[in-house]
Amino acid sequence: MMTRSLVIVAALSLCATSARAAPLSMEECKAKYKAAQAAKTLGSVTWVSFQETKCGHAPQPPQRKSKK
Repeated sequence: MMTRSLVIVAALSLCATSARAAPLSMEECKAKYKAAQAAKTLGSVTWVSFQETKCGHAPQPPQRKSKK
């Protein structure tokens, strides 16, 4: 019975892990970053490193708005 439970837990863990493997969209990543900023849980984490570690994609530096 214990082995069966462990197999079920392992299978569910694999499904959850594979579901999170896809990177977040830029909008989702930005929302997640702003939520972490509001909760003051970022510490010294920069936007660029946050994109890489929490959003699952290559970091992109912030875009500068052109003056028109």
